[in-house]
Parts: sequence; C-alpha cells; structure tokens
Amino acid sequence: MRTPPRGLLAALLLAGTSLSTPTVADEPIPGTTIPCAPITEKRQDLGCYVVDRQMLGALREGAPTLFWHLDVFPSRAAAETARGRFAAVVDAFDRMWLFTLAPRDWRPEGTAQHVATVGPLPLERESVEYAAMYLATTFGPSHSSFVHVHPGPEAWFIVSGEHCLETPQGPIRGRAGDGQVVRGNLPMIVHPAGSGVRRVFTLVLHDTMKPATIPVTNWTPQGLCRS
Repeated sequence: MRTPPRGLLAALLLAGTSLSTPTVADEPIPGTTIPCAPITEKRQDLGCYVVDRQMLGALREGAPTLFWHLDVFPSRAAAETARGRFAAVVDAFDRMWLFTLAPRDWRPEGTAQHVATVGPLPLERESVEYAAMYLATTFGPSHSSFVHVHPGPEAWFIVSGEHCLETPQGPIRGRAGDGQVVRGNLPMIVHPAGSGVRRVFTLVLHDTMKPATIPVTNWTPQGLCRS
C-alpha cells in the first residue's frame, strides 16, 4: 500500500499553528505530518495517529450495506471476545473501543455500551479491494488539516469538541456525539470549531491500490468554516 512520504511539505497535517517544539535536525514529532503516525509512536496528545489497519477484501455497494459501529467495553479481553470479522479493538481516549463494520442492526455480544452507529458507508457499485484505516486525532482550536481527498468514503465520530469540513459542496459542521460520512474523492479541509479541543475517531475506507490520503492542488478552500 503506497502512502506519501512523511516529510512531504505539501501534505502537512497540522497547518497553521505548530503542535510541537522543534526536534533534532527539525525532525517532526510523530503525529504532526502525513501520513499519520502509528499509535505506537505517540509522544504527545495533539496529533493524528493510526490506531488500526485492516484489509477487508472485495466489497461493493449494498452487498451488504455497511455501517460503522462504535462500542465500549470494560476491558480489552471483553472487547476481543466480541470481535468479529470486520472489527478492531482500539485503546484510545481513555476507553476500550470495539469498531465493527456490519449491517445497521448488528450489535456485539457481551457487556458493551453501544456509543454510535455511523453510516451507511457509500461504497462503489463495482467490487473494489478495500482497506480500513482508523485514526484517533486531537486538534487544538488553531489547527487544521491540509486539503486532501481519500479514494473511498470517510467517516467520523466526534468524541469531544466541534469541527467543520469545507468541501466544494459547502461546509459540513459537527459536534461531540455526531457521526458523519462523506463519499470518496471529495476534496476537503478539516478545521476544529469553537474554543475547545477536538477529539475524533476517523474511518477511511480506501482502494488498496491507491494511497489512503492524497493531497489536492486543483481546489482552493474559500474559508467557509472560518466565517
């Protein structure tokens, strides 16, 4: 799976205010550039971290219609026991999560607290070999993403704070407790909103033959999230 080099200047994740102090030889702190850093490299709360990746195989629209389920368990062992085929156990934001891709009415076995169902996830009509990439991101009020697309749908669950996505179709706003989905290949830039810290889980379903995140140079945001 190809990804842009971590030092790619055009792909700086955290445009605007820096999230970190300079390090030796100006080496960026993991989590402050694209691609997002593995969670095992996390050295500070602010930043973007990959908490899981999973190869899903060939999927297409409606076969079946998939939703992203987020459930909290009292322990990793309990979450692992309930883990199914398209599922990931994630320790993030002070809780043990089970992320599962399944039909709308799916629920896990065991002592789970169901937090959210996000979707449906808009897949292509023809079969595509998909991979799932899950991110845990913490932004301060002055930070933002760079302009980018994903070759597949992207979904969010906002754990705390607010954010605003600017796209060519207009702004999309969300706050804590909201789940959101956009189609693949939609140019966007993501900004926190309000004065608090934004903590969010992100799911990117992408074609395994393409990078998960692609910088965009043929569309310029109009600042609609800042107005």
